[in-house]
Amino acid sequence: MQCYVVLYSQEGYFIIFEKREKAFFFHSSNQSGTIYPPDGITITNGGGLYAFPGGKLDTGEEPFKGCLREFREECGNSITFGYTPVNQPQSLVTLSSVTIDTAQYNILLSLLHTVENNYYTLYLEFTTNNLRQIQNIITNTNFDQANQARRDIHYNEIRSYNEIFEGYPFCPLDDELGFSELWLIDREINEIRRLKDNQATDWYYDMIMYLANDILDKNIS
Repeated sequence: MQCYVVLYSQEGYFIIFEKREKAFFFHSSNQSGTIYPPDGITITNGGGLYAFPGGKLDTGEEPFKGCLREFREECGNSITFGYTPVNQPQSLVTLSSVTIDTAQYNILLSLLHTVENNYYTLYLEFTTNNLRQIQNIITNTNFDQANQARRDIHYNEIRSYNEIFEGYPFCPLDDELGFSELWLIDREINEIRRLKDNQATDWYYDMIMYLANDILDKNIS
C-alpha cells in the first residue's frame, strides 16, 4: 500500500508538488543513504510531473504514521509532529501540530482516507495563511537546501549521504520533490482535470476530488 499527504485549507487551497526528473540522493531504512554523483539518477515514476508527498507503507506501520514519515522524508529533515495530550499514545486523534524547521503550525483537522488495496491519503487542514507559510518554507528553504546539496554532490564537495545534513539541516531526506505550488481548487480546476489523463497522476486527481467533494462539499464533477 502507498501512503500520501495532502495539506489544505477550508477555503479550498492545497499544496501540490512537482517531482524532479533526476535525483542525487536517497535515504535508507537503516538511517544511512546513497548519493549519486555527478549527474544523479533518472526518476522513472512520474519524473517532472505533479505529485503529493508519499511512498510505500512499511511492513506493520500504522497508515497515518507512514503518511507523516513520507512527508518528512520528502519535504524536510527537521519536520516534526506534535500530539495533544502529550502523555497519551501518538494517534491520529491526538495529532495536533506540525513544526516545519523552527515554525509550529496547528493542525485544524486530520482525516485518513483509504482506497482499499491501493493507497492511504492523510488530509491535514490548516488556515490559509499558515498553508502559505508552510509552502513557502518547504520550497524556499528546504528544497533550496536540497538544490545546494545536489550542486555539492555534483562537484564532489559532498561525498557521503550524512554530509548533506551537516551543511543543510533542513534538506529533505530524499531528493524526489523539487518544487511546490499553492493551488485553489476552483481556480485550478482545468489543471486538476488534466491530471486524470496520465496514469502517473490520475490517482492524485482522485485525491483532489475527494478533498473537493467529500471534505469541502464543493460538488465538482
